Amino acid sequence: MDHNPNLASSELGSIWGSYMAESLNICLMKHFIANVEDPDIKEIVQFSKALSEGHLKSVTSIFQQEGIPIPQGYTDADVNEEAPRLFSDTYYLRFLQFMARTGASINGMALGTSYREDTLAYYRAAINESTELYNRVINLMKVKGILVRTPYMNYPTKVEFIEDDSFLSGILTTNKRSLLAIEINHLSNNIEANAIGRTLMDALTQVTASNKVKQHLQDGYKLATDVIKTLQNTLDKNHTYSPFPSDSTITDSKVAPFSDKIMMGLSSILSTISMGMLGQGLAASMRTDLIASYTQLIAKVGKYASTGAKIAIGEGWMEKPPQTTDRNKLQK
Repeated sequence: MDHNPNLASSELGSIWGSYMAESLNICLMKHFIANVEDPDIKEIVQFSKALSEGHLKSVTSIFQQEGIPIPQGYTDADVNEEAPRLFSDTYYLRFLQFMARTGASINGMALGTSYREDTLAYYRAAINESTELYNRVINLMKVKGILVRTPYMNYPTKVEFIEDDSFLSGILTTNKRSLLAIEINHLSNNIEANAIGRTLMDALTQVTASNKVKQHLQDGYKLATDVIKTLQNTLDKNHTYSPFPSDSTITDSKVAPFSDKIMMGLSSILSTISMGMLGQGLAASMRTDLIASYTQLIAKVGKYASTGAKIAIGEGWMEKPPQTTDRNKLQK
């Protein structure tokens, strides 16, 4: 029996993605640490950076053990630690909340397709650490009075069963049923995520010197606004009012803290996360109008992501992920 099998394709893809994400986060945290003023928030930002450094060391060890080339990822050359502050301390905290929540989800999926003890151990630890980061952020937000929750609703008073298929209707009807708790959850989380992404796109547009990158980031800002308006409109019609973070300010700095490569990398990652979150919302929704809205938004985000990929490829910024051997090509 082979006790030391090669990495499965799922494991290889996951650790490669982890390397790219962690190297990017380290660059972001370096800029955040250089400018954060609140000591409590600074401690959490430093914790996030330390976690990413540990994760990067772990996946690098797996690459070396397998004789696989270590990705270039993102390096010190992609961050200007001397750049002035671009975001408020509150935004740092909201960004970390979003990324910790996303990290726990992505690492959970990676664990589910890991088989070797080293990759299993890595993702078990990564999940625990992402959860710890999320808990620290949430607890500090409560202390600071800036935690944004999903909307509250009345508790059910009895067990009921759905009686007819009008429960599913939403298109071509003015008599839509009220939203389910799970539907409100996904609508609110997608709104919050796009608010965080929109602030990021707005700030990076302000500092990039590349016209191509600037236009793409502006398009990202408009797309995030479209997502927010579409989903918020659904909540409004349900008389459900989702709190909206409004204190994540941007400074007037024109000095880029990050390379254009990182800016496009962030755009790509946020697009991927957005499509995943919209897809989860689609899967959890039972009203046909919600399904239609999510489907349309996923298509828009997918088109935006494709445009960004073409820009990154054209500039030589997109590193190729692990790819299978092209047997058809070899057999010609």
